Amino acid sequence: MAKTGATADSGDTGRRAERSHRDWRRGKAMAQQEMKAAKETYSGFLSLLKVGAILTGIATFIVVLLIAS
Repeated sequence: MAKTGATADSGDTGRRAERSHRDWRRGKAMAQQEMKAAKETYSGFLSLLKVGAILTGIATFIVVLLIAS
């Protein structure tokens, strides 16, 4: 180490910044993929919830008719 405090590998800061930017872009792409998967999952959940609510309403109506008879 020199008296200035510089280290022998201080010349690779550009490569480190480039690697950091590449990692950031990769992370952003992964986040977009995960968001797409999350939206698909949520959409499926809402569809199932709607169908379930309709089926529950029909079943409730049938039970009420049976009890009233």
